[in-house]
Amino acid sequence: MKYISYQNTDAYYNVALEHYLLEEADLTEAVFFFSQYGNAVIVGKNQNSFAEVNQAYAREHHIQVARRETGGGAVYDDLGNISFSFVLPVEDPGKVNFKKFVQPMVDALHQIGVAVIADGRNDLVIKGKKVSGSAQRYVNGRLLHHGTLLFDINTEVMSHVLTPAKDKFISKAAKSVQSRVGLIKDALPAGFTILDLKKQLTKELAAGDNELKLSSAAWARVQQLRDDTFVSWDWNWGTTPAFQFNQHKRFAGGRVELHANIDRGRISAIKIQGDFLGIGDISQLEQALIGQAFSHAAVEKLCQTLPFKNYFGENISIQEFADLFQN
Repeated sequence: MKYISYQNTDAYYNVALEHYLLEEADLTEAVFFFSQYGNAVIVGKNQNSFAEVNQAYAREHHIQVARRETGGGAVYDDLGNISFSFVLPVEDPGKVNFKKFVQPMVDALHQIGVAVIADGRNDLVIKGKKVSGSAQRYVNGRLLHHGTLLFDINTEVMSHVLTPAKDKFISKAAKSVQSRVGLIKDALPAGFTILDLKKQLTKELAAGDNELKLSSAAWARVQQLRDDTFVSWDWNWGTTPAFQFNQHKRFAGGRVELHANIDRGRISAIKIQGDFLGIGDISQLEQALIGQAFSHAAVEKLCQTLPFKNYFGENISIQEFADLFQN
């Protein structure tokens, strides 16, 4: 199987590359590539990004939030994780044998002493702990099969960024299922690196085949897809299914409660209540918020154009109010 040598650590670029290979590239045979991300949360196509990601933590720690084009749950990626992507032409996706992708990885891990087993169609586990999961997408005679290998991921960051306050959201979007996760590194001898693992996996999967070199025009198209679509707020947040958001907090200037309906990532209805002391009509602020992106940055920018102190008095700041619009 041919492989693409790939070093970019930008999550949005990776989603764009998968899209290009699946829907636009002139491929006549299977191809695969491995990738690593700097810091990113990858949410499933049908998920509510707001409910899956701790937005405040992600913003503070400069963690990208990218929506992929396959289903399944949200995952955290960093440089201690290997992501794998296979794209191949198929006539009937229902007849695809996923062992074709899974077994070479199992074999490669066995060769270096890792007692990993395939659990069902999508997961690899070590001693009952999940170290790999995958998802698929089929478009016009081509199949994308991709997933992750948890080598030495920062589990502390993962637990923080994937743990928003669930009680703030009422949503019908697909929710992530929490699994016990393990690290491949823990099953390896000391000194075995993630680069060693990538080399071993590439050797096993390529089976002597050559590298596929994309043209400069192809890479330019991937960059265009990244910039025009996959980095956009509308794709990563705006395609979120409709949901309700409830939030409250007590400030020096009083308690503020938010009750909002969010549709396609934008505020479609909102009620602001509390015991704050303002002289203005809060319904004016509510009306101004309708149609705004449901984000800290958008709310902060809007409030800077309004007589904000009229609504909340002197002891609630724009920053504090905008902080309510994240989990």
